[in-house]
Amino acid sequence: MGKAFKRLVVISIGLALAAAGYLSYRNNVIDRLYGEAAMDLRFFQGSQEAAGAVRRLATYRGQRSTEYLLALAVQGNPVAPEVQTEAIRALRDRQDPRIAPALAALLQPHEGLDVRRAAGGALQDLACKGECIVSTLHYLERIWRGDLNHEDRRVRPPGFEEVKASLAKDQQALYSSLYSVLQREKFETLGALIKLHGVGTTDPSAFALDLLARLQIQEACPYLMESDRQLKDLSPEAYKAPRQELQTAIASLKCK
Repeated sequence: MGKAFKRLVVISIGLALAAAGYLSYRNNVIDRLYGEAAMDLRFFQGSQEAAGAVRRLATYRGQRSTEYLLALAVQGNPVAPEVQTEAIRALRDRQDPRIAPALAALLQPHEGLDVRRAAGGALQDLACKGECIVSTLHYLERIWRGDLNHEDRRVRPPGFEEVKASLAKDQQALYSSLYSVLQREKFETLGALIKLHGVGTTDPSAFALDLLARLQIQEACPYLMESDRQLKDLSPEAYKAPRQELQTAIASLKCK
């Protein structure tokens, strides 16, 4: 029994040392790949190599690689922009609650179209709650109110109509992907519109009313009807409100 026990102890120690050695080697590889992708001068070989490093980094699971991918996803890289988009795409199949809010925060008009499209595509595969929904609504509201996307600020001379049409098509595809996320998370979406956009009060935002009609969220009907009830007690001459927009939303959703 004594010899058997000693042998078992030796084997256990050997396995522990082997595991520790592998973990150290694995962490060193992940660290180096991040250095290449982040274009650390100690490891940088070129923009294509940096993008390749992101793809290799994505093959490693666990918190360490996820944190590195998140760092690459939220940092702009003017020298190798594909590094950021590759990192965003790599995160779409990881179930970490930090990912969706971080990617939704990239939905800003000043971000490049490729970044916004990658973020929107990733959100289709991720649970989008709370802060993620708020960021998505914030971006869509800015566009609804007329803010220009980065790519729309460039003044193009006559003859570039096909380019403009292609960009508009890509933008609409992005908006559609975000609408599908909001529809999937309809209760989170409705909650944010109630809390932040006044749905159910005398002051519902016109954006929220338009969005609810577009998304066809039937669960909004009691709140829309409550806004309508409250506004009937206030004359249009005495209180300004988006009355026509409210009626359009009620009619679109067939609220009763």
